[in-house]
Amino acid sequence: MKWGFFDAALPEASLAHVLALAQSLGVTQLELGCGGYPGEAHCPRLALLRQPARRQAWQQQIAAAGCQVGALACHVNPLHPDPALARLHRQQLSQALELAAALEVPTLVTFSGVGGQGAVPNWPVVGWPYEFTDYYQQVWQRELIPFWQAMSRRAQSLGVRLALELHGGFLVHSPGTLLALREACGPALGANLDPSHLWWQGMDPLSAIELLGEALFHVHLKDWQADPQLQARWGLLDGRDERLGPRSWRYCLPGDGHGAEFWRPFLLTLRAQGYTGMLSLEHEASDRQPEAGIRQGLAWLMGL
Repeated sequence: MKWGFFDAALPEASLAHVLALAQSLGVTQLELGCGGYPGEAHCPRLALLRQPARRQAWQQQIAAAGCQVGALACHVNPLHPDPALARLHRQQLSQALELAAALEVPTLVTFSGVGGQGAVPNWPVVGWPYEFTDYYQQVWQRELIPFWQAMSRRAQSLGVRLALELHGGFLVHSPGTLLALREACGPALGANLDPSHLWWQGMDPLSAIELLGEALFHVHLKDWQADPQLQARWGLLDGRDERLGPRSWRYCLPGDGHGAEFWRPFLLTLRAQGYTGMLSLEHEASDRQPEAGIRQGLAWLMGL
């Protein structure tokens, strides 16, 4: 197993500290943010892309710690209905793709994007009234497929795989939506599978592994837990701002939401399906400090 973690939870730490953390945990893989929502604290996109000497020194620092960059992450919304934001996000994504190729990092993780009207994103999740389905078909045909067809061709020419995270709020949020877009865009496009995003949508992560097959490019390790009382009141489509108080569900460390009875089969199913990419712990648990959470989560998983 290629164990590692996503650095986005440690924006204030230095790269040296992140590498020391990896060494202390006995892991060799890193997923590093290089723009968009994850930021670029340890992987300054333009500096590394435009300055070969700095890029070489950066690579040597990581190699000297016994680590590898298993994936870059540039989570953006390239279909944002605000034209200025869409241009910025597309530019960052394109630069991240070029950087992945320059660093010989095999996988770039991102979001598919979602459109909208009047600079406000709109995520249609029901099939009626038919205004929703009409809009859904239009945004796929006019925006989503053309954009990712071009990006997939570019990625394939550079030898980089695009791993779209199956995340609520974006047009690609399930195995079915990923496979439909992949059919239209080609084999350079695949999935980043995070079980926590599937549970609240009513999907089984083990089935998702089997459905995705060779289209599974990357894996985030994150758990999910519902609050039965809040769920009864608000349901799982709870759009309230979690910064203002608890909502009906939350992200948590592996083992806190689902025990070994899920995580052991999850890891075994990945292996049985031939997955050889990194296993990247993504810390978003609100009840743990990031470094402590990364330590606890990986120690628990690696001990299964």
